[in-house]
Amino acid sequence: MSKPIVMSPQQWESVFATIKNREKRSVWLSRSKMKEVLGFTVRHHDEWVKEDRPQEEISWWTEQEGWYKGKRHEHTVRLDFYDEQKRTVFLLKYGNGQN
Repeated sequence: MSKPIVMSPQQWESVFATIKNREKRSVWLSRSKMKEVLGFTVRHHDEWVKEDRPQEEISWWTEQEGWYKGKRHEHTVRLDFYDEQKRTVFLLKYGNGQN
C-alpha cells in the first residue's frame, strides 16, 4: 500500500464531483468498485493536533486541563491507494483536489 493522499473535506468534495462526472455511477457508489477501478478507498479521519498559536490566543476550551489542552480538532479525508501507478494517475487527473 502506498502513501495516502490527505485533503480537506472541501477539496474532496471538488474531486468527488469531478469523479461523478467522469466515472460510471457504479464506480463511485460502491467502495469495492472504487478500489478496483480507481485504486483507492476513502477514509474520513479525525484527530487532535497540537495548536501552533501562542497560548494567550487560544480559547478557554483548550485552556482546561486534560486531553484538549493546547490542541485543536482537525478533520481530513484520506485516500488509501493500493497501487502506486493508480495513485500517480489520480494525481495527474485530479491534481490532489487543488483548483
